[in-house]
Amino acid sequence: MEQLTVFLNKLEHSKMFYKVNKTNKVNIIFLFYFISLIIWIISLLIVTLIGESFSGLIEGIVLMLIAIPIHIFGKKFKVLYIFSSLLNFIGCGFSISGYYLLKGISVNFLELLCAALPSVFIISLVYIMLQKFSASKKVTLFIATIINFTLLVFAVVYWIKTGESFFSFGFFCLFASLFYLYLFGISINHDERYILKDVSYISFGAFIIISIVVIAILSEGDALELLDFDVGGEGKKKK
Repeated sequence: MEQLTVFLNKLEHSKMFYKVNKTNKVNIIFLFYFISLIIWIISLLIVTLIGESFSGLIEGIVLMLIAIPIHIFGKKFKVLYIFSSLLNFIGCGFSISGYYLLKGISVNFLELLCAALPSVFIISLVYIMLQKFSASKKVTLFIATIINFTLLVFAVVYWIKTGESFFSFGFFCLFASLFYLYLFGISINHDERYILKDVSYISFGAFIIISIVVIAILSEGDALELLDFDVGGEGKKKK
């Protein structure tokens, strides 16, 4: 235990960690966005290959519960906020897998990657704009949020219409983008905020809300029956 404490102290006060803590908040958010996206895809694929029914959702909840004390201890060793975030990223992938497992929908890496592209485009565009045109931060984030929300609605509509995993995973990615847009906003407007702590908080929020969405969908038996409505005058049953 003493050796672990020494290691955490050294890591926290290292030059690399100091830079992460004090500067380049936009870069850090952008980095964690891509880390979370990659972890989502990998963990989702793993669970859909070897998991059964609610196994992913249950395991995701367990990981989130483990992340709670790690986040709390982050007050003493701030580097622990990274580990609580990573656990929640994995938990999100596990939780999302519950939908695909129970609906018997197969997924593959390429399809998930393509589904994530709209989300990647929005976050990448915001990242570039914040770097190049720092004077228009609020306008950039406002426009990006409108675009993200519009695409989110589009994804929901076509998820309901087709039941395709492209639109369902696209929805989850765009939903996550909203959290990162919020994170961009609070980080660049409040210099005193500790960015890794905020990333950890966001990871908990993303896991909880995404899990609630998955449970709400699956609790009705037929994936999106509660949300079903006519689009273009003619509804279509999901598979």
